[in-house]
Parts: sequence; C-alpha cells; structure tokens
Amino acid sequence: MRRLRPSTFLLFLLSLLLYSCSEAHDVLPPAADLHADARIARAQRLPIVLFFYSKTCPFCREVEDVYLARLQEENEKTPRFLLRTVEISQTQALVSFDGITTDYRAFAKQQGVTLVPHLRFLGPGGEALAPDLVGLTTRDFYAGYLEDSIATAVEKLRHGSR
Repeated sequence: MRRLRPSTFLLFLLSLLLYSCSEAHDVLPPAADLHADARIARAQRLPIVLFFYSKTCPFCREVEDVYLARLQEENEKTPRFLLRTVEISQTQALVSFDGITTDYRAFAKQQGVTLVPHLRFLGPGGEALAPDLVGLTTRDFYAGYLEDSIATAVEKLRHGSR
C-alpha cells in the first residue's frame, strides 16, 4: 500500500478545511437589492438581518458556520427574518434601502460598520429594531444573544407600531 507524502496529506486536509468553511457562503444570501428586500419585509412583516463580514476574518467564518448557517436553514422552512450578507471590502453593486445603487464597501461605510463580524437588525425602512451584535462575544452565549436580537426585532416590527 502506498503512503501519502506529508505535504500531500497536509494539502488534502487544507482543502477539506477550506471546503467546509465555504459551505455557509452557499447558504447565506448576499445582499443585492435592499430596496426590493424592504418591500418583501414590509409585506411579510419580517425584520432584515444584515451580516457584515470580511473574507479574511476567522471570527466571521465562525459566526457564519456555527450560528448563521443553521439559523438560515431553519428560517427557509419557517421565515422569521430576511438575512442578507455584505462583504465590507468588496465593490459588488448593491441597491440600498432608498433605491440608490452603491457598492458593499460604500454601504458598510455609510452604515458606520468598521468591525466585523457585525449583525444589524433592521425594519423595512432601514430603521434599527434591536441593538447590533458586533464581534464574536462570549461563545457560550452568542447563540442566545443572536436569538434574543431576532426575537426583539420580530416583536418590535410586528407589535411595536400599533
């Protein structure tokens, strides 16, 4: 039986790791037209959750893979929010809430996002519904903080404007 060279084996392990880290990108929808998303959110009374991240941020990948990918899979079965991702260093085109075309980098700057991972919980008009989650806080409580923020946003959107 032929053995793999250590360098070949390490390359194989690295490719598996990169593949597993990229899976969440297939699940999490990128922002493209927040103006159109706002119309959907308004009609369905759903908050919009924006996930600002950087491809080079290991904490962002952890938030994606460990927390957001699972939530998004559940959310596709029973929608509670619209999740959109924004890679803060990209110049990919984006239509903002006001219908103006911009790009991810300029939009993140306009939103005051400088640290990632950064989750923002917004109403259809781009108004804040819950406090932002910035950074990867205590891992033992992060899932709870995320669920609480989503619940607060849903509650405020559905019952706050009676």
